[in-house]
Amino acid sequence: MKKRKPNITEVVLRDGQQSLIATRMKTKDMIPALSKMDKVGFSSVEVWGGATYDVCLRFLNEDPWDRLKVFKKYFKNTQLQMLLRGKNLVGYKKYHDSVIELFISNSIKKGINIFRIFDSLNDINNLKSSIEYVNNGGQNSQGTICYTTSPVHNEKYWIKLAKNIEDLGATSLAIKDMAGLLRPQVCFNLVKKLKANLKIPIHIHTHSTTGLADATNFKAYEAGVDNIDTSISSFSNLYAHTATESLISMLYDNENNPYDMKLLTQISEHFHNIRPDYETYEGSMKGVDINMLINQVPGGMLSILEKQLLDLNRSDKLRDLIQEIPRIREDVGYVPLVTPSSQIVGAQALMNVLDEKRYKTLTKEFVDLVNGEYGKVPGKISTKLLKRVEKSKQSEMASDDLKDTKFYKNKFKNFCNENYLKDLHNSNSHLLNYILFTKESENFYLSNMKNNMNDIIGLQEGFGLYINE
Repeated sequence: MKKRKPNITEVVLRDGQQSLIATRMKTKDMIPALSKMDKVGFSSVEVWGGATYDVCLRFLNEDPWDRLKVFKKYFKNTQLQMLLRGKNLVGYKKYHDSVIELFISNSIKKGINIFRIFDSLNDINNLKSSIEYVNNGGQNSQGTICYTTSPVHNEKYWIKLAKNIEDLGATSLAIKDMAGLLRPQVCFNLVKKLKANLKIPIHIHTHSTTGLADATNFKAYEAGVDNIDTSISSFSNLYAHTATESLISMLYDNENNPYDMKLLTQISEHFHNIRPDYETYEGSMKGVDINMLINQVPGGMLSILEKQLLDLNRSDKLRDLIQEIPRIREDVGYVPLVTPSSQIVGAQALMNVLDEKRYKTLTKEFVDLVNGEYGKVPGKISTKLLKRVEKSKQSEMASDDLKDTKFYKNKFKNFCNENYLKDLHNSNSHLLNYILFTKESENFYLSNMKNNMNDIIGLQEGFGLYINE
């Protein structure tokens, strides 16, 4: 029987590096591999979204839209894919529909073809507008189920959620398994049921943290999944994903392999050579962590928490932190751990561990999560936690926080005028930076202004990539 060629999404430029080096890879270190990656025949490359947008502005002194422009230049034959957090976009709070529409239309204009749209609580109400705007732009709206396990999550739950997503108009569906919890046979059965109940293509995304990813991806392929996410071998496994070359080798012998393994080796060697430059961001994980099947902490979340504890000189608290996370998750109705719920639960767990007393200090975001401001949680919230939140003086997320684009445009224009950033506010890309990460973008623009202080003309030329778009 002739084997079908699997559609593969290469994720090294986004989730691969996010899981292993805290998203710190610079654009200049990606560029030498891009043309080669374009020749492989990937169905898509995941290049953007998630933490990459945030980290570009916060740590790398890069404009995320400039990075996207680079990808568009080099990927002439391969679709560009991004991760979108539904109403949270690439940020950590809900945004007005006018902001969501502007972000998606600008992303399409700049080159994104596939939008993997998810909600951390699997609340489909938080997916609806994004799917609509992507469809209006003629691109692939990939609705997502954030896989997790709990007393309230079962096969019936996932099938119903997937059907609801399809009914919203999603053009494909992704199973997003952030912590590597999806067991091979469970995956086989789930994919089979989804293929029988849905008309749209099914994609699988899982992580290697628990050691299940290779088998899970293979069983998904056997069950008829349409697309599998992998990461080039030098940025694979541990907190990350099945190696691209490994999956291909599972499916083909040397004579029948439709992929150029020599080309893939060259790509892997490039990323292997640059990885030591980012070793300070590597996590402590050296092999499989089967405890994640119990604690359910996603790889990307774990690497960030490790770095936070290191910065606080409290690395000795890592085990306590990992054990606290599932207890909080149960208290708050078994929310899946994915952005922004993973950050909210992780931050609260950090407070509990550092305080050495549970819920002594409550973060505003955690209070908002309990109060339903981020959406409907899957299960029931602990009665004790509800009482503790009621006693706190934290304010709920006010509805007027959802400002429209007109409000932000006026605010950004004032900032630009005050700092002699002439015409910068006319760029939708810069406006979106300001809306999504106001403080970080202000620092970014002011920092670049200081580097171009010879004269105002020099400053404008320094932003020449963006001003006249």
